[in-house]
Amino acid sequence: MTENIQEKIEDKIIDCINLTAGGRLVIFKPEKKGFEDYLAVGKKGNYKEKEIYFEIISLAGQVRLKGHPSNFVKDFIKDDFQPSQNFYLLFVFFNEITQKISDNIWLVPSLYFRDAAEVVKSQEGENILRFQAPTDIKNKNEYSKFIVDAKELGKLILDALERGGEFEFKEAEYGRQGAVNLDSLKEFLCEARRSTYAAGAPSIDNPRLLASKQLEFQKRDYFYRDIYFTGDKKIIGQEIVYQNSNPVWGMSYIGDAIGKLKTNFLKESLLRLSERCRFGEVCKYKKRELEYQDNGHGSLEEFFGKEKIFLEGKNIYKLDYQGGLL
Repeated sequence: MTENIQEKIEDKIIDCINLTAGGRLVIFKPEKKGFEDYLAVGKKGNYKEKEIYFEIISLAGQVRLKGHPSNFVKDFIKDDFQPSQNFYLLFVFFNEITQKISDNIWLVPSLYFRDAAEVVKSQEGENILRFQAPTDIKNKNEYSKFIVDAKELGKLILDALERGGEFEFKEAEYGRQGAVNLDSLKEFLCEARRSTYAAGAPSIDNPRLLASKQLEFQKRDYFYRDIYFTGDKKIIGQEIVYQNSNPVWGMSYIGDAIGKLKTNFLKESLLRLSERCRFGEVCKYKKRELEYQDNGHGSLEEFFGKEKIFLEGKNIYKLDYQGGLL
């Protein structure tokens, strides 16, 4: 797409924003690093205090007798994509014959897109986040809930700024299974586990359940909580991952209570095998007379398994686990 057409589309989006904003919005190019080519919108008088960023992604084509092109497809290099809470993607179809944008556009939260987008491989072997939606909006898909009337864009932005920068999508279901990206979920889980129990992190004050130990970790729109009880004979607990405050994944476990020496070895094993253990995979780690084994079955979506510790070949600890997507 030529730079001239992209500028024309951007101008039309600015016109749409101004149409229903009643002169109460300021539209400008942001100074924030990495956002210089986007549009920023804020309320007049305090637009520097709270602003929303938009990247305009365009598809130019012609409307023929058979209608629009069948799909709107755009790719983003995963490693270069930088989502944030107040950053949105505007997917706009431009009719080259009428020189107009479509009445309906996709207003997609960047955090949602990062987790919901299909991940494909480029010819160079890079991971690509792919947006794909039918241009005929009657054909529903996971992005249909973000379709908005272009002429209402200014009012929608104004309402969002009144709520602190968040749009209200009536059908948005951030935490549903269809919106969970397994790669980003597993990446977060590995980091959360390495940063909590395996790292010897202390339990939070005032845990939700009396006499329990509660570990927590948060990054972007993901939140991890591990609650467990330790007795003389057993340890029993549960891990839960939330995405945008909705529970999306969980794992329950029950195992033998073990002493300090064996606990330290267990934590070391969990650190070293963080990307494989307790995910339904098979793995092991050995250090001198101690050996850790995890015999799992399944995948991140649904799995179960048993982990064990051996001392000079004798089984001295075992733990059963089971979990998956909610």
